[in-house]
Amino acid sequence: MKKLLFILLICLSCISAYANDTSGTVLPTGGVVFEKQDGIKMKTEALYIRPGQIEVNYLFENTTDKDITTQVFFPLPQMPAVETFPQGDLAHDYEFKLWVNDKPVKYEKNWTILSGETDITALVPVLFYTEEEIISEAELDRRVEMLQPKERQPFIDKNILKYGWILDPVRGEVQAWEMTDAWQKQLSYSWQQTFPAGKTVSVRHTYVPTAMTTNVGTPFSKCIDEDSQKYQDFVFIPENERTYSWQHLDAQDYVEYILTTANNWQGPIENFNLLVESPLKSVGCFDGEAFYGGPYFAVNRQKYTPEWDISVDFIAKGSIARPYRPKSEPVLYRVDGPANVRKEPNGEIVGEMKDSTYVWVWPEEKQGKWYPVLQNDLQGYTHKQNLIKVF
Repeated sequence: MKKLLFILLICLSCISAYANDTSGTVLPTGGVVFEKQDGIKMKTEALYIRPGQIEVNYLFENTTDKDITTQVFFPLPQMPAVETFPQGDLAHDYEFKLWVNDKPVKYEKNWTILSGETDITALVPVLFYTEEEIISEAELDRRVEMLQPKERQPFIDKNILKYGWILDPVRGEVQAWEMTDAWQKQLSYSWQQTFPAGKTVSVRHTYVPTAMTTNVGTPFSKCIDEDSQKYQDFVFIPENERTYSWQHLDAQDYVEYILTTANNWQGPIENFNLLVESPLKSVGCFDGEAFYGGPYFAVNRQKYTPEWDISVDFIAKGSIARPYRPKSEPVLYRVDGPANVRKEPNGEIVGEMKDSTYVWVWPEEKQGKWYPVLQNDLQGYTHKQNLIKVF
């Protein structure tokens, strides 16, 4: 049965997608326009996605002989500003944190709200208490009623609001103030950044993503066919491993990440590194194709130009414990090699990593001078002399 048939949807917000940093301009009305920024190259990106947190580390390089100062944006995609039945955390706190060259940096929040194709950003602050919140149609009616007539009139004059019928979750169909067209909101975080001529700048940010899940644990990733034999086999629980009567693992905490905004910088991403961590398994879409991962799914690419975005469904037995705590924190390293990867410390060689490629490492789980590593599908241990820390 397809997930669209299920009515009950647990959602910490209406959408759960995030984007790579990009350059842009804030308009006088409060809206944001994203621009291409030549002269600044994204040398390295380390994207770490796990339940309850996304961490991104970048290394940018100014390839010109002059300093470049620009406004840098981390945009979220459009999301409904008003819903009939908003569910979960209506004012989600993303807990966005930012560091530049290892120092905390203050940032601004920017938002745009569209009614159909009309930008109403300048009007709506009187109706929203925070930039992040999503309100119900019933709450919109309550807030419009609280406005002074002169505050309400511009919405009527511009045909943005009308008095009509809405579906209230408690009272059923009632007369109330309603939107003439759906309101879509886009939120972004921004800061002014100077990139010194010929030098590199490191940027790190972390945040708590919103997450979507169905009550029956079906995946949201578009390239995953939940009815396929491959997926059914992937989530099947052998009878001797079942701790309850269900026969399948659940897809939980769906998130998206927008990679294509990286194309606003100069050229491809020189070194792109993705790590998805899950309590048990994960499925999703990367490079427009389905992926099936275990506790870790890793991608290490050089000269990478993203044409598609990422989606992830975390696979677990029932719901995922919150907050999710990883066993240890992964760190990105560069290979000083070529370097052998062994099945166990000083054990059988299972592969080789090329010089100057990048690899995920778990330093806290080292055994003597041997570090656990993961590069694409290659997993094992390598000697610390083969590794140079990147971030």
